[in-house]
Amino acid sequence: MKIKEHPLIKEGKIMLVAGVYDVLSAKIAQKAGFSAVVLTGYGVSASYLGEPDFGLLTQTEILDNARRVVQATNLIVTVDADTGYGGPLNVQRMTRELIKMGAFGMILEDQKWPKRCGHMRGKEVIDAQEHALKIRAAKDAAGSAPFLITARTDAIATHGLDEAIRRAKLYKDAGADVLFVEAPQTKDVLKRIGKEVPHPLTVNMIEGGLTPLLSLEEIYELGFSIVGYVLTGLFAAAQALEKAYRTLRIEGTSTSMNKDMMGFNDFTNIIGLEKRYQEDEKYKIEK
Repeated sequence: MKIKEHPLIKEGKIMLVAGVYDVLSAKIAQKAGFSAVVLTGYGVSASYLGEPDFGLLTQTEILDNARRVVQATNLIVTVDADTGYGGPLNVQRMTRELIKMGAFGMILEDQKWPKRCGHMRGKEVIDAQEHALKIRAAKDAAGSAPFLITARTDAIATHGLDEAIRRAKLYKDAGADVLFVEAPQTKDVLKRIGKEVPHPLTVNMIEGGLTPLLSLEEIYELGFSIVGYVLTGLFAAAQALEKAYRTLRIEGTSTSMNKDMMGFNDFTNIIGLEKRYQEDEKYKIEK
């Protein structure tokens, strides 16, 4: 079935990226027609640890999740690498591991460790030159590999917009391919970022977050070419699970939820049951 797309996506003027947090969510995003996703640290922390995005997730855990998502799908996968989990050499290890597994790129942010979600309070940032060195280290590690580095700054919350813009420009000079000024709180702030920060630019749309939810037309007009709905799937899944489990407790049956649930066959198609049946048949002992 051909999937309809928003005109700006179809024309290649803007890239809409879905946030995923495990292999299942990635496969569902792929079935919905997405070609590019971001493996969100917020989502992995929530689903893998049951913890907030508060610097509790380790490099090993995010790499393990990334490897499984890349291997199980045909998606362009950008990985939330947080701060790189250390200094420039740690960033280089992260870069090489992601390239080796076939990831498309990573997001590298300038927060102090332990970091926290960009839409949470209490963030701190490292010295801008220190983060620029991390970006340069990542580019050196990538070499000629087609690996996209998105440099994120959280400095709006700590130092204001002028400093965030200055940092973004510095990170571009250090070799960043895409720039990401996190958590702008008004359309006017987004407009300044779109005008003053080198392109290409990405922005996150987070339901209930600090940044206003805008249409793709508005985002495009403001100068952004990549937009991530990074937590939409996670929040929708959490709501659906809560409703399903609550209904089971109250009614003792799932009958009233049938119209809201994916059917058995549809679900097994997503996870590739028929393919496994066919492979299994190849190794049957003939009687």
